[in-house]
Amino acid sequence: MSKINGPSQFVSDAYQLDDEADSIEFYKKWADDYDHQMLVKLEYVAPIGIARLLCEFLPNKESEIFDVGCGTGLTCRFLADNGYQALDGIDLSPDMVRVAREQGIYRDLIVGDVNQIIERHSSIYDAVISSGTFTHGHVGPEPLDELFRVLRTGGILACTVHKDLWTSRGFERKLESLVSDGQAKCLHLKQDKYYKTDNIDGWFCVYQKVS
Repeated sequence: MSKINGPSQFVSDAYQLDDEADSIEFYKKWADDYDHQMLVKLEYVAPIGIARLLCEFLPNKESEIFDVGCGTGLTCRFLADNGYQALDGIDLSPDMVRVAREQGIYRDLIVGDVNQIIERHSSIYDAVISSGTFTHGHVGPEPLDELFRVLRTGGILACTVHKDLWTSRGFERKLESLVSDGQAKCLHLKQDKYYKTDNIDGWFCVYQKVS
């Protein structure tokens, strides 16, 4: 596999992750320093960007929200600061979930692989949010059916997708098929920055479950 360069060595290493075991080991090493690496060194703004979009399309502060690939809680920290309290999360890394739990903002957190069936009933969330999960070395479009399954009708999916994978990994095709099949409606689709730079890094997507 050719090396994929990110904005720092830390992100470049994350992009090279090959499997579940590699991911768990990587984030075990970096969980306690993740926020410093991303927020301080790289000025990572994607979590706030996608959270702001969710607030725009889901103003009800009592909404139940599922944070997929929650990491240390960067996305839901913004939501919690803006009055959302019914926040659940899932992440593959036990250590990232540990750090997220220490934030004191989540109602429930589980360690799990979103490429498998998610241990949640159907139609129980008003929104699913995800930042930084659909990227190199992480997750492809395969979980999208599961994410729509746990959404209530009218619920919102808000996520980022790295621009390099949008077409090549089939995200564009999958989301377009959900729309053409009458399962979803696109509310917002625009490329934007992941970091405070001039680079446009990925797609910021908001879709509504129609049926």
